[in-house]
Amino acid sequence: MESNSIADKKHIKIAAVSLSAGILAAVILLFLLAAFARYDALVKDAAGNFYRARSLFIAGNVFICSRDSSNYPTKQGALQGKDTGRTLSLVSMKQVEYIEISAKDEAGPALGAWQPSLKDYVGDYTVNAAGNHGYLSLRASGGSLYGTIRFPDWGRGATEYLKNVGIYNGKLYFTRSVTTPQELRRIGASAYFTQRYSGEYLRSGSLIRGYYIVNKERKQWEAYRNR
Repeated sequence: MESNSIADKKHIKIAAVSLSAGILAAVILLFLLAAFARYDALVKDAAGNFYRARSLFIAGNVFICSRDSSNYPTKQGALQGKDTGRTLSLVSMKQVEYIEISAKDEAGPALGAWQPSLKDYVGDYTVNAAGNHGYLSLRASGGSLYGTIRFPDWGRGATEYLKNVGIYNGKLYFTRSVTTPQELRRIGASAYFTQRYSGEYLRSGSLIRGYYIVNKERKQWEAYRNR
């Protein structure tokens, strides 16, 4: 019985060592992937700070990048700030509000799926948001995205300016909201609201399909590029 117990302990120890080695190897691989990736980006963290980042990689809920060592209170400050040295960073995605990928087209191996560049995101789209008909317009300037959305049959049918527009890994993110009395009057909304949209680019950029969150409820939306 004692010899069996010793053998079991050895097996457990060997398994634990193998598991630790596997985890270490996976972490090293992730860092290497981050080090050799080719993306440049602007990141806004959950505290409202901005910083520049390169070599982005997301593994599950972990965001890995080579980031500038300085934080900036504004987006413009981060874009215009001097390079103060870079450090390899590993943080939870819960600490990241959004990521904007810069407009740098670099040749690379085929990845099997369509990988959009910034120019593929801009354009005019017809929107269906849970049955609500509207129009989405996306533009780019200085490596950043901005845009508007309009629902003719809702409120005053006014043009709404999107917030927190960003792209990452073939997906579009933006916020549609009314949070001030001025917006409430101009848009014609009956109450304040915040809707967070995310959508994946499909059919070589001619279709965006995804979900938006309103009052903790997830609803489907899609947008077709106008020809």
